[in-house]
Amino acid sequence: MEFYIKTGIYALVLISIIVLCILSKDEELPESIENTGISGAIYRAAGFIYSRFIRRKRALEVSRIKNDLNTLKPTNKGEEQAAEYYIQKIGLSIVIVAAGCIIAIFLAVKSNQEQILDNQTGLSRASYGGMTTSQDLVAVGSNGEEIGTYNVKVDARQYTDEELNVMYKELSARMEKIILADNKSLEEVHSDLNLVNSIEGYPFKIQWTSDQYRVLGFTGEVRNDEVPDAGILVNITAKYTAQELTFEQKFSVYVYPKILTAEQARDQHMKELIETNSENSATGVYQTLPETMNDQKITWKKNIKDNSVLMMLFVLIVGVLFYFIKDEQLKNSIKEREEEMIKDYSQIISKLVLYLGAGMTVRSIFEKLCVDYEKSLSEGGPKRYAYEEIRVMVNELRTGESETRAYEMFGLRCRSQPYTRLVNLLSQNLRKGNSSLLALLKQEAAKASEERLNIARKAGEKVTTRLLAPMMMMLGIVMVIIMYPAFTSF
Repeated sequence: MEFYIKTGIYALVLISIIVLCILSKDEELPESIENTGISGAIYRAAGFIYSRFIRRKRALEVSRIKNDLNTLKPTNKGEEQAAEYYIQKIGLSIVIVAAGCIIAIFLAVKSNQEQILDNQTGLSRASYGGMTTSQDLVAVGSNGEEIGTYNVKVDARQYTDEELNVMYKELSARMEKIILADNKSLEEVHSDLNLVNSIEGYPFKIQWTSDQYRVLGFTGEVRNDEVPDAGILVNITAKYTAQELTFEQKFSVYVYPKILTAEQARDQHMKELIETNSENSATGVYQTLPETMNDQKITWKKNIKDNSVLMMLFVLIVGVLFYFIKDEQLKNSIKEREEEMIKDYSQIISKLVLYLGAGMTVRSIFEKLCVDYEKSLSEGGPKRYAYEEIRVMVNELRTGESETRAYEMFGLRCRSQPYTRLVNLLSQNLRKGNSSLLALLKQEAAKASEERLNIARKAGEKVTTRLLAPMMMMLGIVMVIIMYPAFTSF
């Protein structure tokens, strides 16, 4: 009943669209819209809806759309432009609804056909050995009323007893060859057997038992170290299980000592000699060692590993690394020197501006800076690269070097752009007698303060980056602390 109601609704909507196309066969369309074929019929139906319902009852909306369209594409045919817009829009909606109805009818018919199951061939089983599945099925009475919904379990297909018997006979005939592994026959077994648990293509699960587990285990492992040369008889049983049937197959296995290679036989003989000497000298202070084996004199020595090669390689690698590490350390030292000098540059410029404004000469200012620095050193203060260079410069001036030359050498030794700018200002002042040195130094002081702030900002960013790894580790620890009780509670 439900199927007929749904398909009836889908068909009614589709028929309504067809009737609408018939009723609108005389509808006039704008010149820009195609008026032939199926598309023409659909557009005429859309025009019918537009002229009868939308244009009359929704005049304000049409007027707004007309203004919007005229804004995008100015024209004196605003009414025709609005009609074209609505007809195309409605036509596309009609096509979508019609296509949806057709697809819905097709799906409803298809699902209805698939829903009805034959009581004998309703559900297909998985192949032999496949997975068990389940489906929710609806039971419907002869009067069309639903009885209920039930979950039906569908087991994989099973073999008949006759099929299992045939398969057992086939497999049991092959089993002896399968379990032999590297042995020639079960009457002469020297190495492990291949006691399989299952065989591809057969539904049996195979379990093995042995009456001599110390000699032949249920996995096929052969322990023949203490087996005499005459061998030992071991009876093993294979139990085949499939569905509700069980089969048994017995095998007689003769296990013999392992066949040793020449090297294995030599090692075993040597172990026996060592054991014999150990027993014979058990009461003595020292354990004796075999002196001969197979008429060959034996000399014993400790198996001490010579690590000299590894040590030599390690030393070579460390030496090469230190060679390059020293270069890296030098680069780091230069970089630290530059950073320290740039930090001190702002302070030096500020002192130059202060003392120059107080009437001191540039030379006397540097001499005062040198004296103050030497006093700081005598009181245990740290060495500063910039003041060390000033100290050298002042000593040059005291020995008779010209100020111009001393300043130039100071700039070259500093190897920093800010100090180069300062030396240029001082040299220009000496050559040309520039009266605006104080103003220029004030500008340089402002620039130096800005550069120092940038350096401090970069240093802070580096510290933040270094703290990122510890923060991530702490986050991981916190997550473990939070999640561990949740996991252990399950």
